[in-house]
Amino acid sequence: MQRLLDDLMDMARSNAGKLRLQPQRHILQEELAEAFEATRTQAEAAGVLLQAVLPEVPIQLDLDKDRFQQIITNLLSNAIKYTPRGGTIWLKANREPGHAVVRVEDSGEGIAPELQPKIFELFTQSPNAQSKRGSGLGIGLALVKELVSLHGGSVAVRSEGLGKGAEFTVRLPLVQHHPGTPSLR
Repeated sequence: MQRLLDDLMDMARSNAGKLRLQPQRHILQEELAEAFEATRTQAEAAGVLLQAVLPEVPIQLDLDKDRFQQIITNLLSNAIKYTPRGGTIWLKANREPGHAVVRVEDSGEGIAPELQPKIFELFTQSPNAQSKRGSGLGIGLALVKELVSLHGGSVAVRSEGLGKGAEFTVRLPLVQHHPGTPSLR
């Protein structure tokens, strides 16, 4: 309930133009591992296997740690909510030209084609969301989109349809190293 209230307050701040990020240099894999651990208990309680596939070479990003954690935990929590007992969720990351890419993939109930174009709109939910674990108000994905946008990135969804799982992809700009600028290790 507290997370729901916090998300609602953050959406209100964002809509009023009062949500500000405090970016600092971070290693993507470390931040993803923290979000993974924060949702592990929820996944175990739901009987869902949570897997991480992260690159060994550190990926540097400038991001607001708390807001980034909010993005990833929202995506993982949604995946847990819509994945049946015995299902699997993967947290993956890789580097593409100019971007770090984070994917949350699940073997859950999937998303109907007609819902996908509006899944990131405020108060949009699956028609049977109330029957799922920890029903919400349809705020989380709208907030994810807003927070990713504030980081200069994008978020997208892909699902082959109902019963076929879903994949959420977050793209964030990589730290640009300029000649003569020291890099963090």
